[in-house]
Amino acid sequence: MASIALFFSLLTSFLFTSTMAIASSNQNPTSFIRSSCSRTLYPGLCCASLWPFAGQVGTDSVLLSRFAMNVTVSRLKPLSAKISSLRRRASLAPLSSGGVVTSAMKDCGGLISDAADLVKKSEKELTGLEGMVGPEVTWRIANAQTWLSAAITDEGTCTDEFGNGDGEEFERVRKKVKRAEQLTSNALALVNCLVNS
Repeated sequence: MASIALFFSLLTSFLFTSTMAIASSNQNPTSFIRSSCSRTLYPGLCCASLWPFAGQVGTDSVLLSRFAMNVTVSRLKPLSAKISSLRRRASLAPLSSGGVVTSAMKDCGGLISDAADLVKKSEKELTGLEGMVGPEVTWRIANAQTWLSAAITDEGTCTDEFGNGDGEEFERVRKKVKRAEQLTSNALALVNCLVNS
């Protein structure tokens, strides 16, 4: 049983390094990003968010995944602060649903903060992955997949919670949370590509 597990770990590591080598030899950075993003649920958003970093990413699948996560964190952090600000304002001048809205915003703010931490944790887990072989590669990718999935769940729950709010500002925040969820989904799809290519 142990020998079978070792075989699959080595096979995963081999496929991972082989895929990166093939990508590097056949594509320029822009077409590499386009090709990689075509495997996500939101390819247009994926390309738009990652093309500015094409020169830094090159054709490195791990770097592309990490940049996707950093872009997501850059959206989540200010969003958490914005929700906290809305909550404070709602508590000072309650809407018709008053305490319900404030409570929903408190929950949502915590969920978005947690999501940002999970995405950042995932990004750190892939740092240096290019130089690793064997079971550690599989382990680190699996951790990143788990944490990104949890972040998407947090973001989706936040969107549901914000259904209790009314007004244009609430709608703008809802849309921003949804966009962050889409970015996280793209990041997860790119991480999945590290083992599913």
